[in-house]
Amino acid sequence: MEVRVEQDTMGGASEVQIRGSRLLLRALRPSEIDEQWQAMATAGRLVTELPDEARYRARLQRSGHMVDGWLDLAIDLDGASIGMIQTFVPPDQPLPPGTFAVGIGLREHARGQGYGREALALFTDWLFEHAGAEVVEAETNPANTAMRTVFDRVGWTLVGPVTIFGREWVKYQITRPQWDDGR
Repeated sequence: MEVRVEQDTMGGASEVQIRGSRLLLRALRPSEIDEQWQAMATAGRLVTELPDEARYRARLQRSGHMVDGWLDLAIDLDGASIGMIQTFVPPDQPLPPGTFAVGIGLREHARGQGYGREALALFTDWLFEHAGAEVVEAETNPANTAMRTVFDRVGWTLVGPVTIFGREWVKYQITRPQWDDGR
């Protein structure tokens, strides 16, 4: 899989774009920020804690730019967003240097077609090649078989159960040596 990173200088900051065989990971468009907020606000039990709307929207307006460990990108298929992938810093859980926490979400119509696997593989590669990652990690619901399969197919390993905000999750990760071995 070839990863191509395009960086455009706009206002002194580089914008991240990652191209794959079918997908483009790119900055969100203004209309997509509204869609992402609506999806977040109506996610119900999938969201452990609803963020402050103004701060969430401000963060997404910086999408395409790595800022303090946060990078939000739309998952684009043929010019349309089918989801979002991001790095984030968990609240009250500072990450060690070189460690990135990842979140991904696909719209329902885009699931089960390999787009999540491609997006996660592209993003993981970019984090190791361009962001200095040593460890990339994520949590998912233990019952989310589809996401667990994506982690397995991309080469991540199951670390074990974790409790976050009183809910049980399973943590997956990939380290630089594991990623190097899989290349």
